[in-house]
Amino acid sequence: MHFRPKTLFTLMICFALTIFAWPAYSASKPITPADQEQINGLFKTLGIIKLAGIAPPIDIELEDLSGKMIRVSDFKGKIVFINFWATWCPDCRVEMPSMEKLFQRFKDRDFAMVAVNLRESPKKVSAFFKKYKLSFTALLDRKGRTALPFGIRSIPTTFILNQKGGLIGKVLGPREWESEAATILFELLIEDKAAPAT
Repeated sequence: MHFRPKTLFTLMICFALTIFAWPAYSASKPITPADQEQINGLFKTLGIIKLAGIAPPIDIELEDLSGKMIRVSDFKGKIVFINFWATWCPDCRVEMPSMEKLFQRFKDRDFAMVAVNLRESPKKVSAFFKKYKLSFTALLDRKGRTALPFGIRSIPTTFILNQKGGLIGKVLGPREWESEAATILFELLIEDKAAPAT
């Protein structure tokens, strides 16, 4: 079979467009049942309590270390990792470095990490962040007002929000967030543009 030059050129263009379009398509593909099954398994492995994707009890709005007011809802469209903690908490001190590693891995993706400090001064929190070389967002809840609506009874406690701002996971106590299981979980959650709650 012979193709005319014009026809051959058209076919080559179509082929090239297909090749370049494929990565973009695959990167934004919706989650599959197999992926969801894997996510459920990783939740169990990491001891994450699965939540139904409901809206948070309040929209957290607090100052960061620079004095700027930040709302958690501003991160909608991203997977959001919210950790409640304090500098005096031994488990928090153990957990924070692994949180930083997770943040560094996904910070250039649709992912945000927020550490809500309870009842401590900006000076103390800032010194802690410098000591442990932490670069994710710290918010200051100086009166502990966010703890009650979120049902915080112990720290550290972590919540995971999907891209729609719904709560999909709760973690009581520290975890090794640099672990392979955590890395795979957040990779799957970030890739899932629909961010299903079921």
